[in-house]
Amino acid sequence: MKYDNIHDRLILNYEFLKVALFEETKYLFEDRPYIIDKWKHDAYQMTEEELKHQSPEHIGSSSFRALFSLFTQTLFFEQAITKEMIKKAVAQYHSTIKVILAGHFIQEFPNDEIKRSINEEKINEALERDYIYSSMDIDFHLMRDIVTKKKDFKERETGLLSTEIIDNRGKVRGFAELRPHESQSVELTSDQQEMWLELIESTINSLDEMTADLFDLITYLWMVSPKSNDGYIEFHSNDALQLRNLKKRTANGRELDYREEDRFNIMKRVAALSSIWVSLGDQQVKVVNTQDIQDHDLYEFKDFQRMFEIGRIRVAYDKKTGEPKGIYAVQVKPSSILTPYLEGPNRSLGLLDLKVFQYSHYTQREHKRLTRYLNLQWKIRTIKRTLQQPFKVSTLLNVMDISSRYNGVQIRDKFENVLDELQKDSVIRSWRYNEEIDENRVGKKGWFNNYWSKLNVVILPTEIVVKENQKKLNIDSTNSVTAEIIERMNHLSHDNSSFSEDNNLFKQTEFFQKEIATTIELDIETSKEKTTTKQTPKKEFAEQQAFNFVQDVEVSVSPDSMKEMIDSLSMSIRQAAEEIGIAHTTLSRYIRRENKRQNNKNDEKMLNWLKEKKKVLI
Repeated sequence: MKYDNIHDRLILNYEFLKVALFEETKYLFEDRPYIIDKWKHDAYQMTEEELKHQSPEHIGSSSFRALFSLFTQTLFFEQAITKEMIKKAVAQYHSTIKVILAGHFIQEFPNDEIKRSINEEKINEALERDYIYSSMDIDFHLMRDIVTKKKDFKERETGLLSTEIIDNRGKVRGFAELRPHESQSVELTSDQQEMWLELIESTINSLDEMTADLFDLITYLWMVSPKSNDGYIEFHSNDALQLRNLKKRTANGRELDYREEDRFNIMKRVAALSSIWVSLGDQQVKVVNTQDIQDHDLYEFKDFQRMFEIGRIRVAYDKKTGEPKGIYAVQVKPSSILTPYLEGPNRSLGLLDLKVFQYSHYTQREHKRLTRYLNLQWKIRTIKRTLQQPFKVSTLLNVMDISSRYNGVQIRDKFENVLDELQKDSVIRSWRYNEEIDENRVGKKGWFNNYWSKLNVVILPTEIVVKENQKKLNIDSTNSVTAEIIERMNHLSHDNSSFSEDNNLFKQTEFFQKEIATTIELDIETSKEKTTTKQTPKKEFAEQQAFNFVQDVEVSVSPDSMKEMIDSLSMSIRQAAEEIGIAHTTLSRYIRRENKRQNNKNDEKMLNWLKEKKKVLI
């Protein structure tokens, strides 16, 4: 029977269900023939075991098994399924399906999938629109702007590079610090740790307009993309490279891939974003010397939060040597200092023209800065209906931050050329001075500060900007859908009773417990670990139990032994102190041998911690 001849409302048996799942989802992956070929074989072939058990346990493709599981055990649990139901589900959940299967694709087709981004569809949508959405809150704008100003960061009493966050009226709105070596929340392998440290070594030099671009892109993708249970999205270097219209390498007229150098430049700026800690408030932040701080003063630092949290990372390896080539993707999420501007009823979203990503951060820095500022102002002025209100030249010059090496005539030329190019590129609709310039005054003493910089210009937005800014923008990220589905799949992976023969439409076996774990986790190694744990034979399990009861190892507590253990685990002193149950300043003083008297309780806690860590390392 031809697939088209199967009626839309016919209840599908196991054999027809496999075919229907393939036929109705294949368009989602039509640009990946290696997936389509493997799925087609598994969909249209029936092994002896499948015929016997009416179960997908012996299907070769783990991603196709996961797809089958997604529909039969989550979307339509304990329901008879038809073509019509599958079609509607694929149309509604297509983004979620791609996210859930991503881990399987990486595992099955590592050399092909490492170069692909989960966000490809969202990036293509943005390219078609020529804009993304961004928060138009002034504090959000100031935090984004601070990542472009490496010269403003100075070394303070704490030994950290830091700067004030100041608005255009000179008011201090907060404080920012660079903490490049603060540990991330997720442990990395030795290879990954080495590559990540290489990225953050040049944190201060990575603060520029491209870093601000990534700030905008990551926060946008976080708003529109499905998230993990921990709130992470996966950000791929391709997302930025595609948006910037960077050319791929070519050979013999054939397009290959982006340069590794371009990927490195993207990822080192992501690392820089995760190294910036911010505190916002109405008053200037009090800076405390961490060397002298007492345990009860730790609350002073609670206001400081990392801008972005980094989770797992995805590394590409050389096919021939097996050596790591570079970090291609990372799990990332904005911290709670940023999320109020990105979600909830009080957020204010507006349009950000994609040209801001495509202008060069070297030669068109002023274009990028002015574009961001104008997009912010147009949202405010659309709401207030003051689009015709002129801008002061001096205000725009301050925003553009033109280099001081230019003289007055050169600055005016650059200012006008930037506006002309923004108009040519349809970033703005038009611009003009509010009054005719008296050219006789230009070039005379004091003309720049006393005359030209005090003039006003009217800059008008394009029609699409006005139209979109008049709306209260609500972005559908399908988060609720994804959370609901993943929660169900997580539940299935831990609840064996859900897969009893009584509940199983096709008498499916224990296969689903094995597959769900890898469906949920994008991190392949973690998935394998969860899978094999459930399938451990009794003998092997007994050996593992014996391993867990290793006899106490002889350990002595000393500043040297504590430092050695912390270094070997690649932990920060703060992280180790939290595990031990003492203040990080106490541990820091102990390691530096600055404690004036011995604390037996703390010594006992450190000894127990050392013993536990020694067991793990044996």
